[in-house]
Amino acid sequence: MPESNPSRWRSWHYILLWIIAISSLIFKILLLAGLYSFRLRAQREVAEVNNILESVEVAESFDLPVVVDETLPISLTVPFSDNFAVNIDESVPVQMVIPINEQIAFPINEVVSINRDVTVSVNVAGIPIPVDIPIRADIPISLDVEVPVVLDVPVNTDIPINLQIDVPVDTEVPINAEVPVQLEFPVNVPL
Repeated sequence: MPESNPSRWRSWHYILLWIIAISSLIFKILLLAGLYSFRLRAQREVAEVNNILESVEVAESFDLPVVVDETLPISLTVPFSDNFAVNIDESVPVQMVIPINEQIAFPINEVVSINRDVTVSVNVAGIPIPVDIPIRADIPISLDVEVPVVLDVPVNTDIPINLQIDVPVDTEVPINAEVPVQLEFPVNVPL
């Protein structure tokens, strides 16, 4: 192999190496210039934001209205125990027929006095002769007589009722409801 070829080959590598080194240097210079420019712009923006924040007056507190518009389900059992005085002042009309079909026992313990004259005709020789016979007696009667009673008794009356009654109530009252809640109240947040 001739010597001119290796020097040519070396010169080409050196040129390529110098191109890469110079382009890398240019790239780094441009990158540093861009970063420096970005830093300057960021400093200007921070200074503007700082000026704006200094011009803003900050309140000591912040009012935030809170609005509640919900429906709350309620399910509970409430024990209830009390006495109630109930006054009743009424007149109740009664119109009815009471059927009676009974056997009523009547004990009879009496003394029956007989004081009378009885005229009897007596035939004497074919001729009737009236004769007065006096009857004087006390006859004791002792009987248990059952009398059947079958009748309809009409009843037509007003019954007045005037009472005060204490009614005790001891129970549990179940409550199942949905309660709409609509509120608006301010919340003060101190800063």
